[in-house]
Amino acid sequence: MRCALPDGGTLLLAEPMAGTRGAEPIGEAYFGFYLLAMGRGRPRTAAALKSMLQCAGFARARLLPSALPLQTGVIVAHAS
Repeated sequence: MRCALPDGGTLLLAEPMAGTRGAEPIGEAYFGFYLLAMGRGRPRTAAALKSMLQCAGFARARLLPSALPLQTGVIVAHAS
């Protein structure tokens, strides 16, 4: 993704995220079914995703507020 964006370009990452505050018990069950349906993958926290984005050349990654944070978390980051 980083190679496809010009410097300063914006990435919007929307996906379920592990470790949603206040929903940990239901989040574990949700991710179990979600990943079973997808056939692979693993749950990642917003912090883990932000770290991956930084390693890939994105800066200023931040988690945006979401009305349904368990179903979809949204991170915005900028290509640096």
